[in-house]
Amino acid sequence: MLNLSGPDRPVRPPRTRRRRKAATRRVRRRARHRRPYLGVVRFVGGMTLGAVLVALVLLLRWYSPTFLPASDSTVADTSGGASLARVTLFYLSRDGTGLVGRERRIEPGSDPTARARAIVRRQLDSAPPALMSPFPEGTRLRSLYLAADGNAFVDLSREVSADHPGGSLDELFTVYALVNALTLNVPEIDAVQIMVEGREVDTLAGHIDLRQPLESNLAWVVDAPRGRDADPAADARPDGRAGSFADARLPRRRLGPRP
Repeated sequence: MLNLSGPDRPVRPPRTRRRRKAATRRVRRRARHRRPYLGVVRFVGGMTLGAVLVALVLLLRWYSPTFLPASDSTVADTSGGASLARVTLFYLSRDGTGLVGRERRIEPGSDPTARARAIVRRQLDSAPPALMSPFPEGTRLRSLYLAADGNAFVDLSREVSADHPGGSLDELFTVYALVNALTLNVPEIDAVQIMVEGREVDTLAGHIDLRQPLESNLAWVVDAPRGRDADPAADARPDGRAGSFADARLPRRRLGPRP
């Protein structure tokens, strides 16, 4: 048997040892050359991660409720309606003997036609406390057209005529609440012609001629307490709700010059 621990042990050739040393040196040199690149990669990676974190923090702050930009409606609510336009609309007094002007707020609209539509829709809404709407319940605006000559054509739904209680004074208040609201709040409107379901009508309930556009008429607007001096309880209904057109007990009398 060959004894490898003694003199008979094979000797590793010197060339093999040199090759191993050379390979080790090459590996070390490559490692030394790679270190700067690794540093650059780590630096860039750290900067990128930091930028991402900063961006996330800013986004969270921006979209949180505290920093979320308020919409137009929110600005209007928090500032007392500063973005809304003030207009004067007309309602029936509790005793039904005249029209009472009240300031309301509407969306300003981008043009006179849009403003006029907003005014009519607001006028057809429920009346303020202690007053009554001069329009039958359910009346709505179908369309509105503003001509170049200053005439506005307002098309209302059938309820304004079919559900009207009748009477010359009732009809007069219905007509001139709408006419006055448009002519006084929209400078571009000089007169108003009321239509029903897309058609011209002679009257709403047989009394006021609607075949031609009508100009404003403030003769039937009565004085009423306003602002802080007003006492809503004095005119409030017994149940505490605002009145409606059907609640009015209007005197029946022929139209004529107002004294």
